[in-house]
Amino acid sequence: MDTDVLLPLRTTGSGVPLFCVHPLSGLGWCYAGLVPYLGRRPLYCLQAWRPPARDLAAMVAGYIARIRTVRPDGPYQLMGWSAGGSIAHAVACGLQREGADVGFLALLDSFPSTGQDTQPADPECDRLDLARTIASDLGARHHPGDPEGDAASVLRRLARDSGLSERLLAELVETALGTRAAVRRALPGTFRGDVLHLEAARESRGTLTPRAWARHVDGRLDVRRVDCRHVDMMRPGPLSVIGPVLAAELAGRRAGLAS
Repeated sequence: MDTDVLLPLRTTGSGVPLFCVHPLSGLGWCYAGLVPYLGRRPLYCLQAWRPPARDLAAMVAGYIARIRTVRPDGPYQLMGWSAGGSIAHAVACGLQREGADVGFLALLDSFPSTGQDTQPADPECDRLDLARTIASDLGARHHPGDPEGDAASVLRRLARDSGLSERLLAELVETALGTRAAVRRALPGTFRGDVLHLEAARESRGTLTPRAWARHVDGRLDVRRVDCRHVDMMRPGPLSVIGPVLAAELAGRRAGLAS
């Protein structure tokens, strides 16, 4: 498995590339399912640094530098799922501060940070939850009969099923911890432009809604609901809805018409 920070999923074709930011797992392979829906558009994903950057500002600066190795000048198109949405929003704001044109920003079931990083009551339980998140992002399904008393048990089974080393998977858990803390501690900036938000409709989050992004978007916030759970957004069924929506929105944006 390629774990480089900038992972090309398709480098050939025409049009402005779409850069997808990793979810909490730190891996970008989950976005490979978008390739058939995006026509001839190049597709790249950003994967987490290991160890993670010290804060979101450093993370954003590193990602912008990697993006510019592929596309030195704008316009830019960005997307992120889950924690990746918050990072993609921060990257878009960072590019705009540098004077770049960001023509497209999509957030997939992502919600803005409040600037507070609440420490978990049980760190080991927290690691177990993140191990399960990584397993889900890698496409593994939970089997009720499998032992999952701790993170190590989850990672051991995932290593067996995926062919990845337990050491790499343990690094991903620690990276996820650092990434989540960096995202939670940083208050979002303001993106100047329209934002597309695709919400997982089968989740219940109380008062937390995609409209929370409105104070961080100087433009139109277009919210669409997808009939799925958060963890399933990159699976084939939801992608059959998400992929065409993204393709249509990209085709309609000024950035999507540039070559």
